[in-house]
Amino acid sequence: MIANHRYLEASLFSFCIHAAIFLYIYGTFDANSSQSLLISKPLLIELKFDLPSQNIRKKIPTSTMVNASIPIQSSQDIVYSKNKEASESSQDDAFIESNIASLLLEENEIKADQEQQEISMYAQRIISSIEDAWMKPRNIPGDLVATLRLKIRSSGRIEGVDLIKSSGNIRFDNSALQAVRRVETFNFFNSIPRSLYEKEFQEIAISFNPS
Repeated sequence: MIANHRYLEASLFSFCIHAAIFLYIYGTFDANSSQSLLISKPLLIELKFDLPSQNIRKKIPTSTMVNASIPIQSSQDIVYSKNKEASESSQDDAFIESNIASLLLEENEIKADQEQQEISMYAQRIISSIEDAWMKPRNIPGDLVATLRLKIRSSGRIEGVDLIKSSGNIRFDNSALQAVRRVETFNFFNSIPRSLYEKEFQEIAISFNPS
């Protein structure tokens, strides 16, 4: 009996030892296989940060900044541009004023020419009217000259005639005076502009020469 009891104890002890060895070996193997599994298939973890918008600064590409840049004029460029515009404006104003002055001068010259033509035309009609009424005396020298001054109303009526320079020949002077008195009225004076009449024909001088 004692031998059997010792044999059972020895068998149980051996079983425990082998069991412990088996468990130790199995546990180590299982730990290694778990570690190998974690390393061969790692977890994918994505971190997200919710930062305040004012703390995030967006970087703009250099090319975009260059393309979006706006050229800024310096103060000297602005002053030069303003001076250039003012100079061009003053040149244009001077050119316009010069053209206006030239046009006014040309217009005045045209008016003066037209007025002179009118004066010559009306003066020739006065002379023709007096020549038609003049009866030149015979047998008098050809170098005589008598000058008369006439005062004429706007209607053309002669209201006065004076001998302002005698020819030295009474017959010749009287013939000139009688010619004016015969005319009495210039019937074309109503066609003379008022301003021109007051300026040129209100009082006129006429010279008589036998030739």
